[in-house]
Amino acid sequence: MLSGVFSAGLVLAACGDSGDGTATAGVTATTPTSESMTGVTTVEPGPTSSNSDSESDGTSEGTGSQSGTTTGAVSTSGPEPTTGPTTTGTTTLTTTTSPFTTGEDTDTGWWETTTSGDMCKPNIDIVFVMDVSTSMSAILQKLAQEILVVDQAIANLDVDTQPNYGLVVFVDDATLINNGTPYADAASLQADFIQWSNFTQSNSQTDGNGSNGDWPENTIDGLYLAAFGFQWRPVESTLRMIIHTTDDTFGDKGAVQSGEVVQHSYDETVLGLQEREIRVFSFVDNDKTGGPGNNQDVSMGFFTPYQGKTPIPQATDGGAFNINDVYEGQLSLSAAINQSVEDSLCSQYIPM
Repeated sequence: MLSGVFSAGLVLAACGDSGDGTATAGVTATTPTSESMTGVTTVEPGPTSSNSDSESDGTSEGTGSQSGTTTGAVSTSGPEPTTGPTTTGTTTLTTTTSPFTTGEDTDTGWWETTTSGDMCKPNIDIVFVMDVSTSMSAILQKLAQEILVVDQAIANLDVDTQPNYGLVVFVDDATLINNGTPYADAASLQADFIQWSNFTQSNSQTDGNGSNGDWPENTIDGLYLAAFGFQWRPVESTLRMIIHTTDDTFGDKGAVQSGEVVQHSYDETVLGLQEREIRVFSFVDNDKTGGPGNNQDVSMGFFTPYQGKTPIPQATDGGAFNINDVYEGQLSLSAAINQSVEDSLCSQYIPM
């Protein structure tokens, strides 16, 4: 389901099947047994409205080579934030049809360009936040097939360093892979995409315990965990992006889904992403084909407002694509990701 909606950078939606705070409520998650997948118990302070980025907080951010236990998501005990950073810019939304809607066989050489300008970032960090419930196998397989194409396209851009990649997976729980340390290379990430594609057939939670019996999934904790658990390089020199995939809606803080409690709210997740200048590009359902009967509108929070609040991709100066267009061969997954990288690399971060 992947149709483009763009802001000054781009704009974003969820899936299912069957800064620093004062109080902590950790997200505990472990992965299935695998040499390439390790779980993490997260207990990191959450954001507050006064925190600008947390580069000096000494927690989860660092260089690409940093290792060790990563601290992760928590909720705050005070009132939920309702707005993000104030900006003076305006954003115009348009629907993009090219080059994305030309099919999988399209010549994608359009990204082979040289970026320039004072605002261009020398580093690119991308974390994939993936729904791994039973309906998501196909998108993980496509990512496994195309991630090396994405990596090569980024190598063709005028950046000083190799991209850093990370991975968070979620069903009703959420797991940060590799303790938040970047993958050694794109091939290692590709191997985990294959592993998690196979995992989707288990209909299990990401920690290997409990089954998935409802259709909302935990996008919110997945995004929060990526924002505060991955070892992002400094914001001043790094384009920070999340590639998010789901075909369902999500629960907000306190919701109980298949026995798992959602730890974070929509508001604090959006605020945390904004404060760390992370752009979210979501591949989500925009065709009213979600839910247990494949007939539910699950676009809220991605393509359309959630409880009157700005959709996550738009709020984070990112973008949203209809995931069904990928499944139907109308949208090249790698082309959409690479265009999003190129469009963002030299653009000012303007959240809404």
